[in-house]
Parts: sequence; C-alpha cells; structure tokens
Amino acid sequence: MEDISKHILRKIKEDKVRPYPKRYFLFRRSVIWTVFGLSILLGSIASAIALFQLRYAEWDLYQHLSHSLLEFALLVIPFFWLVFLLGFTGFAYYYFRRTEQGYRYRTTWVILGSIVLSIIGGGLLHATGLPERLEIVFQDNVPFYREWQERKQKVWMSPGQGLLAGRIIKVIPEQELQIEDLHGNTWVININDTIWRGRLRPANDLKIKILGKQKDESHFVADEIRPWQGRRGRDRMWHSRCKGENERPRVKQK
Repeated sequence: MEDISKHILRKIKEDKVRPYPKRYFLFRRSVIWTVFGLSILLGSIASAIALFQLRYAEWDLYQHLSHSLLEFALLVIPFFWLVFLLGFTGFAYYYFRRTEQGYRYRTTWVILGSIVLSIIGGGLLHATGLPERLEIVFQDNVPFYREWQERKQKVWMSPGQGLLAGRIIKVIPEQELQIEDLHGNTWVININDTIWRGRLRPANDLKIKILGKQKDESHFVADEIRPWQGRRGRDRMWHSRCKGENERPRVKQK
C-alpha cells in the first residue's frame, strides 16, 4: 500500500497535476443549475403557446371538413410547440443529471418532473396573455413559422363547405360586408342574422373567419363570424380599425 501511495505521489509530481480551486466547482454548479432553469423556462413558454393554440383551436370544424381525423389532428394540435417542449425537457434532464444529487433520481421521474414544471409554468404564463403576444412576434419574425401557420389556416378557404376567411374592406349598409379572402378574391357577406364571437364589431381591415353558406361565386351568407386569431381577433397584419367605426350595422352578440 505504501508503495502504491508513493507511486501516485510521484506520478502527480511528474505530471504536474494541480487540484481545481473551489470556485471552479461553484461556477460549474451555477452554470448547470442556470441552464436547467432556462430549459424549464423555455419549456414553459413552449407549453404556454401550445395551451393558447389548443384553447383557440376550432375543434368543431371537423363536422364541416372532408378531411380525415388524422389530417384534422395535424391541423389543430400544436405539434411544433409540443416538439419544442420535449426538446427543452431533454435539456433539463441532461443538466439535472449533472447536479450533485441528480444521479439519485430515476430517469422517468426526472423527465416527468421536468414536463410537469414546464406545464405549470406554461399555465401561469398563459394567464398573463404572453403566449398571444409571442405568437404574433413569431409570425412577424420567423418566416417558416408564418408559412406553416398560414398553411394550417388555408382550411378556411372552403366556401363550398361553409368556411371562408378574409379581411373586411368595406362595411356596407343593409347588413352586409365586403371582404377580400386569402386568395385575393372579393366577397359580399350577408350578416343579417350573424352571431359575432370574441367581442368583434364590423370594422375595416379586421381579419375574420366565417361559417355559413355559399350563395354563388361572390356572395356568402354568414351564420357565425369568429376572430382570426386569439381572444380579440388580433392579427400580425390586420389589426387597425376604420375611422368610421361608429357606422356599424346591427349585429347579434353571444
């Protein structure tokens, strides 16, 4: 045993091995916990946006569509943000395992705990209205995300199946609207017995979704009008109001 100790000491001297200072371990521990916390925070943001999209997904559209159940699920379930949530959960797991006590916990519990923390954080963020603002920011600044979202919304361009979407370009007296749809075509919308969702009012440049019946190639009867996005219909491109907003036709609220 003594010979082994001498050999180790000699080896240390020969290789000029120096112990790490205490501050190194403190810094390493701080970095690990910081990255773990950031992973949970980013997972919470992904969870919050996923909850926002699930809350305002048009689950009742399935009866209007000829799509299969799988296609409809791809339309309404926020897979993009769920993948992000799982990715940040992986980061959280990786760095938690490198904490001093991380090795003591089973993999399943670490992963489930990270997901639960992210969902709880997402619920808290969702209550602040932050996800709706972040959704607009992503659509403004991330081209592929905007294209992906717009592709999902193209399902509303099915007037023959009672679905239409576009931007109001004129509020016409006698209970009508003129809109420009997502393809640039102009429609006259009858809103005589229409239910307006989300506290909407007819206004120029407001982007809306319409459920109803197609009369011909340019006329549509609206049974229900919904916000294009979120609680108040705010949209990254169309959110201004017309100056003559006081000239509003009678609408039903529900």
